[in-house]
Amino acid sequence: MYAQAKATLTAAATRHREESKGRAIGWPMAFLLVAGGLIGTQVFVATSQTVTDPGQPGSCSVVTQTVTISNVQTFIYYPGQCSDGTAAPYPAIAFAHGFTLFTDAAAENAGNGRHLASWGYVVAIPKLDTDAETRITQTTNAINYLVASASTSGSFLYQRVDTNRLATVGHSLGGSTALAIAARDARIKAVVALDPVYHSSDMSGNEGPPIWNSQEAANITVPTGILGAPPSSCNAQADYTEIYPLVGATHKASFRLAGVSHCVFADPGNQFCSFACNGTTGADKTRLSRKYMTAWFNYYVHFNPAYYTYLYGSEADADFANGLMDERKVNTAPRGLTAISSGGVVTLTWQLYDHPMVAGYNVYRRLPGQSYPGTPDAHLGPVSLYCDTAVTGGQVYSYTVRSYDSASNLHQVAEEVSMVAQGGGLATSTSTSTATSTPSRTPTATSTSTLTPTCTPKPVFSHWVYLPLVVRP
Repeated sequence: MYAQAKATLTAAATRHREESKGRAIGWPMAFLLVAGGLIGTQVFVATSQTVTDPGQPGSCSVVTQTVTISNVQTFIYYPGQCSDGTAAPYPAIAFAHGFTLFTDAAAENAGNGRHLASWGYVVAIPKLDTDAETRITQTTNAINYLVASASTSGSFLYQRVDTNRLATVGHSLGGSTALAIAARDARIKAVVALDPVYHSSDMSGNEGPPIWNSQEAANITVPTGILGAPPSSCNAQADYTEIYPLVGATHKASFRLAGVSHCVFADPGNQFCSFACNGTTGADKTRLSRKYMTAWFNYYVHFNPAYYTYLYGSEADADFANGLMDERKVNTAPRGLTAISSGGVVTLTWQLYDHPMVAGYNVYRRLPGQSYPGTPDAHLGPVSLYCDTAVTGGQVYSYTVRSYDSASNLHQVAEEVSMVAQGGGLATSTSTSTATSTPSRTPTATSTSTLTPTCTPKPVFSHWVYLPLVVRP
């Protein structure tokens, strides 16, 4: 098995290099992950693809089952046949619904479950309690059920669930439930919170005591997407604006959908919510919510770089320009960039973000009074150290870095660090500030070749398991 996987990866890497000629492409995304043996593989060749709008139904038929998990009725939605060739095992998502008094909130999110299943996910929606800690336990039990079923012969989910690609999503109070699980459960690889609420409030929007300790958000390290509605009594006056800064993930984003009601994130929802909450509803608004939710999971759980455009590229820009989204916050920049100079070498280090959608890093350098070039000085793999030996003693150099994915889509620019190069002895960075000129979002075709400096340690691989992914036409 080890030899076969290695041969497959080697062939994929060779094919990737051939297909990448003439383009600025990242270091070949064919890795072997070993921890006491073979853990898993991904063979993904990044090519230019046109993809389907993730707000529309996916290519898979959907099968529904109802089960009872620790006395909690749970609805399971999973792919049947997929016309684009997407096959099991599928990533799995636990969906936490919001608070309700008179209706079946799990049924009110059946549309979200079916939609995600049509895109190749196994989705569990349990009927949750109103108590915050109880619903966290119940949703975690649903995740445990999906994991156990994957290896249980005779289960309808046998070999259908990829237990290494698990995620959570939730609406309103359920958004806080999803975030809490992402903070506590290391198995979770991504989370989406739909207009999350962590305070109680009355019908006038007066804020009550916290339902969830939002300080836990600092423990969330996986990619975190938040969708929000404008402030209203139903979302505790936009509680998500208080949650977002607390989230510890290097990759996180918040998108506010213009003028929508707190109710649009539930599908099909209920009339009572629409009566009680301000804002507009409609199929087009719900489709917009589904688009960002699905794009987030397609990018960060299916590891498909083609959905970058729906989160950070032209599709998201168009939604903003057309007034569908009126506020967005994006944080994807590398953290902790520092510089040390000694013996004619400037050594840069930063925090490595251990995620498949960070395929490597570009390093940019400029002199005082200059702008950063579009072409990086170094095009690196998934490492966190770079040594610049082409320096002159006494000269000030400024640096920044940015990560890229397996299709060379660029993430945000790190904070700039400046350094006086030393011919001998030791010096540390003289200042840190935001980069004065942002390198181009699109890599140039004349980018320098991939470098692995002699001072760079070997890439560190961890628990990620990579699997083949079929990109939808």
